[in-house]
Amino acid sequence: MVGTGLPVVGQDDVHRRIVEEAIELVLSTVDLQAVLERTGRLLRRHFGETRVAINRLSAEDPTRAEVVLVSDPRQPSPEVGTSFPLAGSAAGEALAKRLPCVVDPLRPREPRWREEPLLAAYGYGSLVSFPLVFENELLGTLDIAHPPAEGLLDCCFEVARQVAHLVAIALHNSLMVEEVQRLNRLLGRENALLKEEIRQIKRDSRYVAESEGMRAVVERVRLVAPSTTTVLVRGETGTGKEGLARMVHEFSPRFNAPFVAANLGAIPEGLIESELFGHEKGAFTGATRRRAGRFEQADGGTLFLDEVGDAPPSVQVRLLRVLQERVVERVGGTEPVKVDVRVIAATNRNLEEMVARGTFRADLYYRLAVFPIELPPLRERREDVRPLGTYFLAKQAALMHRRPPRVGEDVWRALEAYGWPGNVRELENFLQRALILSPGQELSLPALPTAATQASPAAAAAAEPAPPGRFDDEVRELIERALEHAGGRVYGPGGAAALLGLRPTTLQGKMKKYGVGNPGRPTGT
Repeated sequence: MVGTGLPVVGQDDVHRRIVEEAIELVLSTVDLQAVLERTGRLLRRHFGETRVAINRLSAEDPTRAEVVLVSDPRQPSPEVGTSFPLAGSAAGEALAKRLPCVVDPLRPREPRWREEPLLAAYGYGSLVSFPLVFENELLGTLDIAHPPAEGLLDCCFEVARQVAHLVAIALHNSLMVEEVQRLNRLLGRENALLKEEIRQIKRDSRYVAESEGMRAVVERVRLVAPSTTTVLVRGETGTGKEGLARMVHEFSPRFNAPFVAANLGAIPEGLIESELFGHEKGAFTGATRRRAGRFEQADGGTLFLDEVGDAPPSVQVRLLRVLQERVVERVGGTEPVKVDVRVIAATNRNLEEMVARGTFRADLYYRLAVFPIELPPLRERREDVRPLGTYFLAKQAALMHRRPPRVGEDVWRALEAYGWPGNVRELENFLQRALILSPGQELSLPALPTAATQASPAAAAAAEPAPPGRFDDEVRELIERALEHAGGRVYGPGGAAALLGLRPTTLQGKMKKYGVGNPGRPTGT
């Protein structure tokens, strides 16, 4: 709120008392309506039937003003919010020159300003429009009109000028309050949207646990969630590892803090350290400002490290330090930053085999695997197919603004009989496709792969293993399969070297030794 600082020295007693009363009424409230009513009563008490009006510059069009408040004992007041052009008006003249515009006497015929005929018709004889200026900003005008006998210039001009300054302060304070209220409303809407988004994420990440295996998984989640223990979620691709990590977070005391996810298999190797630990300005080309990494973003909450088996050796070392000491160092920085983060890691790889081959640090493995949770594949919990399918169909139908279709028993049996090598994710995507292709009230299924082409991991495990070939032939075939799977790339995430858990240079040496591909060319860089 803004004070007045008005000098009152040198005024006669009556005028001084009027100004002091005006100061008191302006400082006593931020209600502009109350300020106007009290100002009108004050001026009428001392100067007769005075008309007082406040006009505010339009926020949309600076060439117009709008009526904010009017106190007029002689005529019906114009509706608040009425807009009028400033050109050709006494208010416009006052704002243009930043000086009071005095019209005395008012002339109903051949008027200088558009206000004169109407005011004269209601018996007013003089008008003064004071510009309302605060901190060099034009806010609007205070218009005061008097009957002819009162003699505005003779009786109250100087007092009214000081009252106008007070009204400018009141108008400024009113605008400040309006802006604060607008920002509070905006913040309230954004807060409501954010809470709804969080609730939606929680609804979408809920788990269907009809099978014995999934009920055991949920029970382990409930046991570990209240602690700060590091959790390692294991399972095939598509089993819902991130959803399980969110459940651990939501059941924990950190549920109101951030949940931050980072997929180490999807981040380019050269950017993983910057993404996880942040970087300082100038740490590398393009680092134009300091940036907080995922660990700092998750401070106080939970960090989900998906595909942790894809972490390069340099990142494994830094991850181990964070888990041990709870500090991170930004890339290019020297000062350690303390973080309070619960880590939940996930992988579909066999970390024990990677440790045995030397491609994953044993000490990091033991730090991550404090509390392992194994997610069973969907083929091992077929009793979950029906409740999962019902949930996914309702969810997708709602997004399409339609009712979930009826599902026949033969459709459910077909879904339950399929092996779902892509697990829950494949089921959800398949049902979304089926829903699109079923515009009617009954769900019809697209063709499911046959048993001959299904080739589920369980069937592959049950098959009789073939006898091994010669060592060199087996190694050559392994390298060729890795290159074929990686599209001929050696380097980078998803490259053949990463698939085999080897350094790219090591793999190129073996390619040369066994005569595979063109080892001299750095493929996939």
